[in-house]
Amino acid sequence: MHPDPGLSELGHEQAKDAGRLMKEKISSYQLLSSPKKRAVETMEAMSEEKKYNFQIDSIFTEIPSSKINDKQKQEWLKEIFIAPIETLPKDVKEWRNNLISWLKNADGNFIVTTHFMVINSLVSYITKNNKISCFHPDYVSRTEIFIKDGELTQLILGDDKKTVINL
Repeated sequence: MHPDPGLSELGHEQAKDAGRLMKEKISSYQLLSSPKKRAVETMEAMSEEKKYNFQIDSIFTEIPSSKINDKQKQEWLKEIFIAPIETLPKDVKEWRNNLISWLKNADGNFIVTTHFMVINSLVSYITKNNKISCFHPDYVSRTEIFIKDGELTQLILGDDKKTVINL
């Protein structure tokens, strides 16, 4: 099992398609990516036509699970999905709080290539859900969060799918 797999051939095509759909907008956004290879490759494919610059920001990396044995990771994630926020492990709470802090302080418009649990953490926070996981975004789906003056004005969830978690 590769610890940081890249995109499949299908993933590259999906990312290019997403970029084509956003080509009129992409230049007016700040572009950020998780440091994970598949997120970076997604941003590269999305911005391929014009080679837009983007920043890698570790705040958007996956849920911290390095202390979890690979054989136990899938079961651990299932438990995290349904656990009330207040019962999450300390490192997961800190990770989530850092994401929320970024969201509260973000100034401008952003496109971020990131991961299932990052998206869920932000959406669960802004919808006041007491669990970290509240929907199942599909691969290369687009979740849009609109905030003005610190208040949520609109939320558009990405395509929903029962995503398979590859470990």
